[in-house]
Amino acid sequence: MRIPAIQAFNRTNYTNRNVNSSAQNVAPGLLHRNSVTGDSFVRVSKPLAFQGVEKNALVMLKQIPLEERLASVFSIMKQGDVLLAGPEFKEFYEPLKAVSKKFEQVLKRFFLVQDDNLKTPLAFYKDTRGEFQLMNLSKTPITLKDNGSGKSAPLLQYDSFFVVNNDVVTAGDVTFPIRDFPNVDISGFRKHFAKIYDCSDAVKDTISAQNTKTILKMLKPDKVKGRHYTFADIGGQDKALDMLKKEIIFPIRYPEAYANTSLNKGFIMYGPPGTGKTLTAEALANETNAYFIKLNGLEMESKWVGESEENWRVLFDTARVNQPAVIFIDEFDAVAKKRGGVDVYGDKVVNQLLTLMSDVEKNGDDIYVIAATNRPEMLDSAITRSGRFGRSIEMKAPETVEDMINIFNIHTKGRKLDGKLDSKNLSERLLKAKATGADVAYVANKANEKALQRCGIYEKMENGTFSAKDMDSFSISNEDFIAAIDEFSKGRQKTERKPIGFVQYPAKHGATA
Repeated sequence: MRIPAIQAFNRTNYTNRNVNSSAQNVAPGLLHRNSVTGDSFVRVSKPLAFQGVEKNALVMLKQIPLEERLASVFSIMKQGDVLLAGPEFKEFYEPLKAVSKKFEQVLKRFFLVQDDNLKTPLAFYKDTRGEFQLMNLSKTPITLKDNGSGKSAPLLQYDSFFVVNNDVVTAGDVTFPIRDFPNVDISGFRKHFAKIYDCSDAVKDTISAQNTKTILKMLKPDKVKGRHYTFADIGGQDKALDMLKKEIIFPIRYPEAYANTSLNKGFIMYGPPGTGKTLTAEALANETNAYFIKLNGLEMESKWVGESEENWRVLFDTARVNQPAVIFIDEFDAVAKKRGGVDVYGDKVVNQLLTLMSDVEKNGDDIYVIAATNRPEMLDSAITRSGRFGRSIEMKAPETVEDMINIFNIHTKGRKLDGKLDSKNLSERLLKAKATGADVAYVANKANEKALQRCGIYEKMENGTFSAKDMDSFSISNEDFIAAIDEFSKGRQKTERKPIGFVQYPAKHGATA
């Protein structure tokens, strides 16, 4: 790489000043720090003439340790940036084509740090969560050592691992640690040892077009496919349904009764997975006949790139035009995390949501926003205050046999059940197994499969001898449900396997598997 000549080189914190006679045996280019002033400088054996001397400047900059140069670039990388480290840029052409589909979002900037000793091309990618991933672009395996546990493993071509501070990378004859920040300030030289390819303007139109397409798709009124759910199809959540009726359904149906009332516009619906949060939102839309927008926080975090704040304004403007409106945001903790971390993108989303919810409250808009989460402790405190998402709706797992019987009857409605079926006993078994509403639906389907197997229906289908008359004698028995519940309970007892790797995401820096 050709580096332009350094003109008027007079930087005070990276000079050859304060050099005494004992420094004559120190190799040129090594970094030191003045113990009195704290200034960083390069100690050299004799003065270097920088005016127009390209070659000397390049030699000096390449003597800065590789980990220092990489760390200097790491410190300014944003989500979606890629840092390429290795030999000449042409070595990256084919490997980058091969791994292009592995990146999670639009790539805007590439940094290139060249090193003559590093023969293996490497790529460091800052993903959507702000984590660094190391990708091997060479056929030659490299080794990644977790500094915390001391474990090492090979990284094959096109494989990638998360890397954190103090992990150690070995690529060929070169070994270097990962550092979040350099030990000395070399930011003034960064433009000379790290070439940047900025494509932000080139991809802006593509991002805008994709965002518009996504918004139009998401803002269409959600049509619940299949069964038309209502509150009658929700079991064991009487307290939550009563709150939704009083604070959303009745104000929409009978606005005259709430003329002088300050209504809540934001609701946090929380509880363990499978307790019916999404199902309740779909039933609410059908009960109110309001304009219904259903979104997923995880989907929005990964796909809404670029002008995210503008996209949220468009969403609320659309709801405002179509009042009364209900916005349901699932996996809310993905977009409303506590502020103050490394995720600057997430902070902007939270700030925008706060502003939009305040506008809804101030204008008295007939817009209700229900946000569902399994992890309410992850939400920013400003989100959950009164006037924004100040009302909490707990969706509990069934706690009584009566609740479980109610849920059981809902999910077995319309099925061909044996007349001797003991729903109370089965509900007690399900309660003991700590089943949620979604689990009961799964058990009902599994019992139906076992009944089909027991009655020989599957065998007749396999032989091609099945007819509609075969279903006349078909029914789901008590034994079919018991077998399905036992199978479900055994599955619950299995421990989940830990993912392979050194650092389990989202582990903090220094944490190990």
